[in-house]
Amino acid sequence: MAAYVLEDSDPKASQAHAKFAARIGARIGAVREAHGILAYRSGDYRTAVRELRTSLRITGRLDVLPMIADAERGMGRPERALDIASSDDASALGADAAIELMIVVAGAYADTGDIETALGTLEIPALRHKVDGRWQVRLWAAYSDLLARAGRQEEAKRWLTLTADADTEGLTDAAARLGRPMPQPVDVSWHSDEELSVIDVYEEDADTPGDAGTSEGVDIPEGHAAGKEPESAHATVSQDPAGERPREAVLASARHSSPKERS
Repeated sequence: MAAYVLEDSDPKASQAHAKFAARIGARIGAVREAHGILAYRSGDYRTAVRELRTSLRITGRLDVLPMIADAERGMGRPERALDIASSDDASALGADAAIELMIVVAGAYADTGDIETALGTLEIPALRHKVDGRWQVRLWAAYSDLLARAGRQEEAKRWLTLTADADTEGLTDAAARLGRPMPQPVDVSWHSDEELSVIDVYEEDADTPGDAGTSEGVDIPEGHAAGKEPESAHATVSQDPAGERPREAVLASARHSSPKERS
């Protein structure tokens, strides 16, 4: 739709198109969702919450929940983000959306000044293992940010470097923050499923200094020794041969880290 085409070049026109489309297609869930997403990206969080909640009621698509929760944070209401994460709808999210919601939940805890709980929220299996064949680079970037806020700058730099190395699709700003050119999409994966988990990468190269700009030169941060699972991830299944954790483990850990369990 025109609203998406104009999003970068003319944000005001983009919003006008989205608003018009939402008005004439008020009962079309996809239209309301598109308006909400554009509002969220532009920082109009009040509109984003209204439109995304409306689209959720119409379509039942739960994967908008992380954006709704983050928009609540954007309006200075982290407690509402935590309530969303504790809802029955949140427990039905798929793996990708559950991870996104955990990132929002961690941010909400950080908003309240509880950085340690925020860090613990992100210490789920997906931090160290592939999910559906992919490293979760947005999770790594969020974890790096929280480590920095906790004053653990060296660890934060290591996770940010690892993020930049793995993020071949430009899903984060890690490369730019390290002064590197933005990554260009490539046809091959950073590591094949048959290669190494994040823990294995750290374990094999822990004693070998390397270029800070490559994943091989990144040692596992102190307090996360190779082979040691985060405490918040203790109730999970064992690692499979491909170095991945099944989505069920991700979801179980996300529920374990939810505000409902921590209260």
